[in-house]
Amino acid sequence: MKGRTVLLLVTLFVASCDLRSGTAKEEMEKFNGPSQTPTAQPAPTDEPVDPADIVTVDSDQQGDRISVSGYEKRQTVTCAKFNPVAVNGERNEVIIKGPCRQMMINGDNNTVKMDASLEIILNGEHNKVEYERFANGKRPIVTDNGDDNTVEKVSFDPTMKDKPRSRSAK
Repeated sequence: MKGRTVLLLVTLFVASCDLRSGTAKEEMEKFNGPSQTPTAQPAPTDEPVDPADIVTVDSDQQGDRISVSGYEKRQTVTCAKFNPVAVNGERNEVIIKGPCRQMMINGDNNTVKMDASLEIILNGEHNKVEYERFANGKRPIVTDNGDDNTVEKVSFDPTMKDKPRSRSAK
């Protein structure tokens, strides 16, 4: 008798699970509509890089880290050996000549105008980075760990030195 009771309880439990799963599925279809297979969307493609916007760099070079630190500093630095650059602080205005391996901002309200970089990292808020060219034809990898930061590709004009450049598409 005990065995039959256990068997009956197990059978009822299994049947109720099966019914509940069917009921849940029906309720979800009423709520969401019948399930459909999503249509494949093509991945967006980047516009090709203009050959005039490419700067060729020996990526085997490893220059020392260049640091600009402070408050409201205005400074021009040069990446001569594919250096990494760090801008630390607030309200700094930095011009970087030459292509960099990496450009990192740690702080808020900084403005950086640069030639090119493989990687741009933003740790802070309200920072602005403008770059002119693509190192070895690659778009920079941008990591934005803050809010209200902008990274923008601007047009390249080799005749203009240390002056703001006109804007173009990102």
